[in-house]
Amino acid sequence: MSLAINPLISLASNPPNYEPIARLQNEFKNKDEFIVEGVIPFLEQILFPYISKEARILDLGCGCGHLAQQLHLQGYQMTGIDASEGLLRYAQINAPESEFILGDIRKFELPPTFNAIVSIDVLLFILNNEDLTAIFRNVYAALEDNGLFVFSIPLIELMHRQTEEASFNHIYVNDECVFIELFDYNLEKKMWEIEVTGFELVEKIWKRSDTTWLRKDHLFTDVQSALENVGFTEISHLDAGGLGGSACFVCRKHV
Repeated sequence: MSLAINPLISLASNPPNYEPIARLQNEFKNKDEFIVEGVIPFLEQILFPYISKEARILDLGCGCGHLAQQLHLQGYQMTGIDASEGLLRYAQINAPESEFILGDIRKFELPPTFNAIVSIDVLLFILNNEDLTAIFRNVYAALEDNGLFVFSIPLIELMHRQTEEASFNHIYVNDECVFIELFDYNLEKKMWEIEVTGFELVEKIWKRSDTTWLRKDHLFTDVQSALENVGFTEISHLDAGGLGGSACFVCRKHV
């Protein structure tokens, strides 16, 4: 287990701010049940048959390390990268046998040593095509020849909205934490604004934290073009089981 902090990598100017709510993310989001019951069966179909049992995998936007741990338990050699130091502290606990890097996924540079790179529920926070292309270029450079890139991303074509604006909320509660997400959608901008409020019981006192995230829905043609422009081939995609209008892309690096 290690946490490498590269001073040459500056943190993103507009990533979701997880620092105030790192504990709440660890308590409620992308827990092992979701990974085991939803993500792993998906990867068993589209990734595992095409890589060796001891393959090196990079988890792009690894968060609290729940996916990294489950992939480690499958026998893979795991590395995770994330821009949140708070989330990575939990990742070190949740996946103690894996390695973690603190860095902006739009600016990282790693040698081509990975057999596969995965990114689940992360690229929805990328707000423009330039950043998306930068990430794909970084991923391509970090993959070995014939390596696979598997990622989910929300597509405009899968949203099927009937009104100009939609809103809903998620509320998660346990004895020591409350986590609230309020979603507002702007159809014209194809953008979600997510107001996040958390309450944590700290030394018998409830502490409140607030932050705002932006989520972007992307056009299929933009995603496809960005992948092709950096060199990916054999690009395929499928509906990711209706997860908020997300699609799952699978593509291969050939030199």
